[in-house]
Amino acid sequence: MSPVNTHLVLDGLQVSHRTPDAGTSGKPLLSNVSLSVEPGQFVALVGSSGSGKTLTAMSCLQLLPPGLAISSGSVRLGDLDLTRASEHQLNSMRGGRLGMLFQQPKRMFNPNRTIEQHLKEPLRLHAGLRGSKARSKALELLEEVGFADPGKGIRAYPHQLSGGMAQRAMTALALAGQPGMLLADEPTSALDKVLERQILQLLDRERRERGLGILYITHNIASVAAFADRVLVMNSGSIVEAGPVGELLTRPKTDYTRELLAAARLAPESRRRPPSRERDILVLDGVGKHFGSRRKLGHAALQDVSLTLKRGEILGVLGQSGSGKSTLAKAIVGLEAASTGTISRQLDAAGPREATAVQLVFQEPHSAFDPRMTLRTSLQAPLRPRLDLSPEQRDERIAAVMAEVELDAALLDKRPGQCSGGQLQRATIARALLLEPQVLICDEATSALDALTQRTILNLLLRLQRERNLSLIVISHDMDVVRYMCDRVAVLLEGRAVEVAETKDFFAAPRHPHSQALVEASIPCRADGLWSVLDVAKP
Repeated sequence: MSPVNTHLVLDGLQVSHRTPDAGTSGKPLLSNVSLSVEPGQFVALVGSSGSGKTLTAMSCLQLLPPGLAISSGSVRLGDLDLTRASEHQLNSMRGGRLGMLFQQPKRMFNPNRTIEQHLKEPLRLHAGLRGSKARSKALELLEEVGFADPGKGIRAYPHQLSGGMAQRAMTALALAGQPGMLLADEPTSALDKVLERQILQLLDRERRERGLGILYITHNIASVAAFADRVLVMNSGSIVEAGPVGELLTRPKTDYTRELLAAARLAPESRRRPPSRERDILVLDGVGKHFGSRRKLGHAALQDVSLTLKRGEILGVLGQSGSGKSTLAKAIVGLEAASTGTISRQLDAAGPREATAVQLVFQEPHSAFDPRMTLRTSLQAPLRPRLDLSPEQRDERIAAVMAEVELDAALLDKRPGQCSGGQLQRATIARALLLEPQVLICDEATSALDALTQRTILNLLLRLQRERNLSLIVISHDMDVVRYMCDRVAVLLEGRAVEVAETKDFFAAPRHPHSQALVEASIPCRADGLWSVLDVAKP
């Protein structure tokens, strides 16, 4: 497809709160944002959570949240002024000339439609494909984005996919309309390093072979340094620095950019705890989980998993998307019943009752909160059964954990849809801490956070672990997070634990071929020296 008329230009864009009389008021949320993405160009928009990155993308699509409006400036795609376009023009453009890869894929899919039904719509509208041709193209797209079994994936509903698999399906959906310009909002934050590299290489091939322009939104500059032509740094709704990727990484001009660079790659944690001599607090013996009827067992999400967790230990669980990590977490906390094997808890007698002693920090925070409730109501819910706490004491405890995760108390009166992904992920951690668990399972607990906030949350978890002798299971696809946090590492592959080792030994000499592939994928492939800057940059 020709890249004609897909040059994206934002000129002096300003977004403000809308007043009842259709005017705007207050401090702008976006101020004087100007950028340009040409066909075949890869431009990275980098910044912390709440900096305005996603709002910039939504402005391009003319899909701003209710109550917000563009107060000045313009957005142009080729010869079309999107700020003045009709709804018919915008609908023809969205998913066609201008594609979008969303950050929270399961929130964007229609839960009542299969992946095939989702893919066939842009294939019909923008590529003119129907019937068997549309199905064949849909299968081809799913294979390109890493589905091992496209035939099974195409029949699935969104809720039947893991977070990583849903993100792959969203990538296929974004490419189905053969866009000339693609807005990618944190498209690999839920993916393991192997698949992250695969998706980035796919997007890179698309832009080189057919001139796809890409505005790639991310909080982790390290993830795109090998692919981006230019980097724009956003803070508090404004672009504070911009330049070619090599120049910006080697000669950053602002303190904020230097802080992002320093946080982009977590150095291995300097603490060296002696081998734990504590007793086992959690024992998994031959745990399996099958989804399907009792007569005919279906997909095996877990197979014969045996693991132990000691009191005060931090165990990392690694694996590609769909390897069974989240199913393992749900089985341990009791949200899924194991089909085979046993899970034994050996809790402290003086600790909380067993039902609340193990808490889970969910992977997708938007799915973990009732969208109709304020955060205050959601955080009050787990404390209501505690008859020994007065309403005032419950409020004090909520305020304390909000402070611990560095959230403004004013957010308590907001609903989930009014919070950024990073804010909401921190709120899930606060809710998990309310009942003072002995075991905390963090299922991709920092995947939605920018690098600066991620470091804050990881250090918070380490402090809590030390002060309370808390046991942690850190489920992650981020090798740096596991290396920074964990005493031991367990690797899952197709539902099996294929390797368990001390963290230092694992990263020095992984034994299993899959472990070796994971470690290799986490090693930067940039050959021009830019990666060394990420390792040594100081704020």
